[in-house]
Formats: sequence, C-alpha cells, structure tokens
Amino acid sequence: MKEQEIALVTGAGQGIGLATVERLLEDGFYIVMVDRSVEPLTGTAKRLLAEGKALEHHALSITDRPAVAALIGALPRLDVLVNNAAVFWDGKFDTVTEDDFRAMYDVNVIGTFVMAQEAIKKMQRGARIINVASRAYLAGYAHAPYVTSKAGTIGLMRGMAMDLAEKGIFVNAVAPGLIETEMFRSLTPERQHELISKQPTKTIGQPEDIANGIAFFADRRTKNITGQIMTLDGGRSMGISLY
Repeated sequence: MKEQEIALVTGAGQGIGLATVERLLEDGFYIVMVDRSVEPLTGTAKRLLAEGKALEHHALSITDRPAVAALIGALPRLDVLVNNAAVFWDGKFDTVTEDDFRAMYDVNVIGTFVMAQEAIKKMQRGARIINVASRAYLAGYAHAPYVTSKAGTIGLMRGMAMDLAEKGIFVNAVAPGLIETEMFRSLTPERQHELISKQPTKTIGQPEDIANGIAFFADRRTKNITGQIMTLDGGRSMGISLY
C-alpha cells in the first residue's frame, strides 16, 4: 500500500464516483472509497475486492470533519483527492426554502472544503485535487441552489489552486453535462429524448467519460496545469443545438 499512490474518491458507491474508482484502479492507484450510504458502497467494494483490487471503503459524511480527519489522518500518504460527492434536487427559485438551499450548499461546497482542507495535511508536492463540478455552474432552469453550489465548487477550486500552488499541489475541476446515470434513467422516455436532442452531439455522456477526464488530472505526468475546468458536456455549454 505504501508503495502505491493513494487516491481518495468521495461519492464512490455508484455513478461517476464508481467509474472513477475503476479507472484509477486501472491506473495503478490504491483507492480509498468514501460514501455516506452504506449501500451501494459496501456491495460495490465487496465486488471489487473479490476481483483482487487494492482498495478500502468507508461510510461517512464529508461534512463530518472529525470522521474525515480520522480517516485521512490514518493514511500513510495521500496523492489524489477526487471531490465527487454531491446532492441534487429540482426546485424553482420562488419555491426553494432556506433549509433546502443550505442543505445543498453544506454538502456540495462545505463538504468539499472540509475534505480538501484535511487532505492537504497528508499531501506532498505533486499531489492533485480534482473537484467534480457541473456544466450547471453556468446556469440551469429550476436549479438555483445547485447552480450556486456548483459555481461555489468552481470558485473554491480556483481559490485552492492559488493558495496551494506554492506547496506544489495542483487543483482542477471537471464539469460534466448530461450523463447517463440512475437519475437520467428515472426520467420519462420523452424527457430523455428532449434533453438529448438539445445536445450538439445528439449523444449522452457516460460516467466513464468523466472518469477519463478525472484520470487526466490525477496522472502525475500531467504537470503545470492548475485552476482549470475541463468541460465534458457533449458541447452543450456552447448552446442548444438548432438541428
């Protein structure tokens, strides 16, 4: 374990987090999987361990600083942190409550801040932090709290990149667009078609697409890049397709 680079991935039980775990395992990392939900984290980790993968898993909330500090403090080193854990729900601006707004911000921004602040205590020069933001940081209908939180995630990334540059720690972000996850599959076929039709590529991204972007930033060979956003949204950030 000590001879391998260690990557900690939050929200690791499914979706983009799981795809990232599997990709970084391929790249030779020892993985620390973190998720607040015992399932599917336990089931996923059990499957990967049965395949002989080098990892451990921990169920905890990223907003619980004592738990986060204890976990990271017990690691022999930490080379990569992937801040993927987040919450999401719809709500038009005039119906969102202050409690809803604070709850989303607390996880998506404060939780990311807590993870990163504890992580750097174990990081050496060349370590990397990757925040998983969203194309939604640009804007989104009925998503005001989510837009705000993801814009905060981007702002936090840039602030960390500036402050941590002198320590030799690189901080970047990926901004996924429409991705085929359980949330997307829960939509009606009509709504799915509508969303895909707005994509310039007329395609939907896969969790593995985002994992590949994260892996680029996580690779120690990727140097002299910090404070940057990699947008992985099928071109949606350019505008709605007109054909």
